[in-house]
Amino acid sequence: MQAQMYNHAHNLQNASTDSIIMLMKKRASTVCPIVYALDIWGDPWSLIILRDVLIHNKRHYREFLASREHISTNILSARLQSLTEAGLLVKIEGDSNRAQTMYRPTQKALDLFPVVFAIMHWGLKYNPNTDMSIPIMQELTTNEKGLEQRLLRNFDDITS
Repeated sequence: MQAQMYNHAHNLQNASTDSIIMLMKKRASTVCPIVYALDIWGDPWSLIILRDVLIHNKRHYREFLASREHISTNILSARLQSLTEAGLLVKIEGDSNRAQTMYRPTQKALDLFPVVFAIMHWGLKYNPNTDMSIPIMQELTTNEKGLEQRLLRNFDDITS
């Protein structure tokens, strides 16, 4: 059984970018706003990328790869593409090479700040392993509005 689970996980990790994107696009449309939102950013990797963009101001592919969650390259590429196609990120091509390519949030992504903060608050409440020595965790619990304003200053170049 363990070998089967390993093989399944290994196969998923090595799936092509196209097949991952196909799996993510389950429904053509929905009338439910929760289903709509979850179809766009509800998988763990998309949320981690959005966290990295909004909270940690990451912009480049190599910065996302360096996240402590160790996202694989094929999944990262697929999620960046799907978040761009969904209008949450804009891909800005580098002048001379791909390493300069940046991903910046759109207003649609910036509007997720309250959602990201709500998820963080929920995690703070129920995850006994949360490291409260991390300054952003302290700021979230003591000055959420100030934290949001400070983080939004990273995106002054983005207009509604």
